[in-house]
Amino acid sequence: IHLSDIHFGQEKGGTLIIHNDAKERLVEDVARAVRSLPEGIASGIIISGDIAYAGKHDEYADAGQWLDRVANAAGCAITDIQVVPGNHDIDRDRISGATAWMLQEIADKGEPELDKFLGSQMDRELLYARFSAYQPFAEAYGSPLDNQGGFAGNRIVQLAPGRSLRFIGMNTALTCAKKDQEGRLLLGARQRVLPLTPGEELVVIAHHPLKWLQDSEDAQKYLSNRARVFITGHEHSPSVKVCPIE
Repeated sequence: IHLSDIHFGQEKGGTLIIHNDAKERLVEDVARAVRSLPEGIASGIIISGDIAYAGKHDEYADAGQWLDRVANAAGCAITDIQVVPGNHDIDRDRISGATAWMLQEIADKGEPELDKFLGSQMDRELLYARFSAYQPFAEAYGSPLDNQGGFAGNRIVQLAPGRSLRFIGMNTALTCAKKDQEGRLLLGARQRVLPLTPGEELVVIAHHPLKWLQDSEDAQKYLSNRARVFITGHEHSPSVKVCPIE
């Protein structure tokens, strides 16, 4: 099951009833969808970012309770849920003046500047402070952030002897600021290190489609050579694109 952009905490005033109703219907949709599967259950749930709306602890507490029900409807364990962060999973109240300056420098000067800041422990702590509420939530689902600028989760599902799927989460929200522009975010070289293992296929999960990244061309070439499936969210417009492999 793939879900995205749930935005817990977005509800204000009268929209609370509408959003809660939508979430109830979604639980029913999940139960209906898995009934059509051969074994009547799903093997896992992928959430490609924006679990919360403002990156606050109470939003993740509510999300966790709801995801328990979604997992039950899907017939899988809550440990079979994998998440990655989106732009709404950063706490913008944790963007200090120094952090805002760093993010602007990264947006203006690109990957060399990102590498420079990731090389400093103090700068990394400022960058990752924005994920202070997301981090324990994600760790509970086995999807920890690599605070060195790397992946946002990495798990393997064994299919048969010598055959497996590896699900790798990417943190496209790493350089998100208070306002983001398409084409200005960065994935960074530290996340372009997808492993190649005989008998293993890669499924990569991210929040932003590649066009939101400065390094989208490099990321596209790399993903095309390494990953079998690339799953994103953010744009609230469901679609599937199948590309032939030569």
